Amino acid sequence: MGKNTFGAKLLVYASVQFVVLTSGAMFLYPGGAMYEPNAKRYLFFQNFFSDLGATLTRTKESNLYSMLLFIVALGSIGTSLAVASPLWKRVIVGEGRTMAFGHAAQALSLLSGICYVGIALTPWNLVLGVHMLFVQGAFTLLLGFVICLTVMEVQNNWPVRYIASNIVYIAILTTYVFVLFHGPNLLTFRGLVFQVIAQKIIVYISILNLAYQCLSLLTPKKTAL
Repeated sequence: MGKNTFGAKLLVYASVQFVVLTSGAMFLYPGGAMYEPNAKRYLFFQNFFSDLGATLTRTKESNLYSMLLFIVALGSIGTSLAVASPLWKRVIVGEGRTMAFGHAAQALSLLSGICYVGIALTPWNLVLGVHMLFVQGAFTLLLGFVICLTVMEVQNNWPVRYIASNIVYIAILTTYVFVLFHGPNLLTFRGLVFQVIAQKIIVYISILNLAYQCLSLLTPKKTAL
């Protein structure tokens, strides 16, 4: 299996890289949030991840270095999701078995990856409408992918720990997708903080679950951790 798991290894690497690079981007962010435009640093509970990818801060200060780290971090996640997309059905389903959910998972992973790259390349302060379409598309498609992945794992007697991880994640992501479309209004301080915290939670849980699922592809099934 080793030579055929490059996509899974790349996704694990990209997940670690995302945490490291976005942490660096937060450190380099000049500051400024909707309700504290003159802040001199990144406000973890008031700034979205997308603020890291803006070309300018709210006080029109250059955000070049933070933006570049954000583009690399999120672009690598999107690229690795696309590269790994054929791997899930090949390893979990195998040859000669029903592939309906495998094909769906491959397509959804690929499209979700494209949307994540789209988020990275569309600064919200320049093209907010397009940026938000990519955000909504990325998480909605990712939800569909994980549902198909879970069905594949159940059909093929995958270790219960990976199935359980996905089920918990699906519940959390479903809630977030609802919040994304129908959540509190960003024009209130409480609404903004709620949305920012919800985004932070789902992003980090998404990274953790994706990396964990990759372990099932990199480890022999009977001894997978």
